[in-house]
Amino acid sequence: DAGRTDKLRPGDIVGALTGDAGLKVDAIGKIDVFPTRSYVAIQRTQADRALTRLQEGRIKARRFRIRQL
Repeated sequence: DAGRTDKLRPGDIVGALTGDAGLKVDAIGKIDVFPTRSYVAIQRTQADRALTRLQEGRIKARRFRIRQL
């Protein structure tokens, strides 16, 4: 759970997914950043890998709770 109050931007999420998680940009869909949480659309075939990598990694040098809906 992270959003605008955490100074999180869509570019930060894309950077974490393409860098740490190793996803290609075309596997990432719409990113919605709200005040306290963010939602990211990811291709189903890549979702498990992205979830695992983000749970282990960091965004903007901080750990956030990452979960699948």
